[in-house]
Amino acid sequence: MIKKKNGFMTFICSLMPGAGEMYLGFMKEGLSIMCLTFGMFIGSTFLNIDWFIYGVIIIWFYSLFNVHNKVSLTDEEFYMLEDRYLFQLESLLPEGKLNGKQSRVFGWILLFLGISIIWRPSIRNLLAVLRTYISSDFADVVGNYLYSIPQFIIAAILIISGVRMILKKKSDLDTEQELFPENDNSEK
Repeated sequence: MIKKKNGFMTFICSLMPGAGEMYLGFMKEGLSIMCLTFGMFIGSTFLNIDWFIYGVIIIWFYSLFNVHNKVSLTDEEFYMLEDRYLFQLESLLPEGKLNGKQSRVFGWILLFLGISIIWRPSIRNLLAVLRTYISSDFADVVGNYLYSIPQFIIAAILIISGVRMILKKKSDLDTEQELFPENDNSEK
């Protein structure tokens, strides 16, 4: 049974992602947050995917504010809350398996994670060869560019996605103005 609690122990438990939710009685939600946090942390440390640490920070802030928002609810609002897992797999996978688009997105994510894992060790080995056979200065220049490629790729993806969203919104607005010319405020 979920019981509303407050005070010092809620604050202490809220410092560990998922523990605050569990302390308040939301075991499924707390377990989801805790597993996601430790999964991202393990990915960051053991798999050497450095950018996962940003996910850990985001989850930590989400959990901290989630707990404090729940404690600040009125008793009626608090007792109406349901304990659910963070990700509802039945809503993500209605047929129990990935559809075409989901499969393609998941495949790209796996490909990106795999490349992220082998990127740094591969570059270190290449730079060792360049230092041995060519020159240390040349290896440093090449290394600076190679280490920056993932950031360039992510930046390009963000820019392209932003431009596509802007163009789609502009196209939607133009279509709306063609369908409903009486709502056109540009002539006033």
